[in-house]
Amino acid sequence: MTTDQRVAAGEATATDLNGNDLDLDAVRYTICRARGQSSVPLHYAELTELETELCGYIGRLLPAAKKAVDKLWHGGIAWHQRISRLDGIERQVGQGLGTGVLSAHVQVQQLAKDCQWLIDHQGQQQ
Repeated sequence: MTTDQRVAAGEATATDLNGNDLDLDAVRYTICRARGQSSVPLHYAELTELETELCGYIGRLLPAAKKAVDKLWHGGIAWHQRISRLDGIERQVGQGLGTGVLSAHVQVQQLAKDCQWLIDHQGQQQ
């Protein structure tokens, strides 16, 4: 079932490799909070909280995405594009916030984009 079909069916969950459901509405809410911070600057502590939440969601979504990509033909364009994107997401999670508010802001914005990408592509990976 694609993401669009899940939304149409009112199903707003994803399942991680351990069989646990992930509430996609909660993930989307966190993404909105992270993206909305550009209009109302957040303090470093708030950015730290958002980073923790987004990294947790990415940590739950990433293994299933990697497993799905592993099923593609290795060496194919689709495999290469997706595995490169997933590797980039994994590296981004390891970056940390940095020492200033600006670097923290940029990191949280990128994590929100990465998290959204994982949600958007989960239907294509199953």
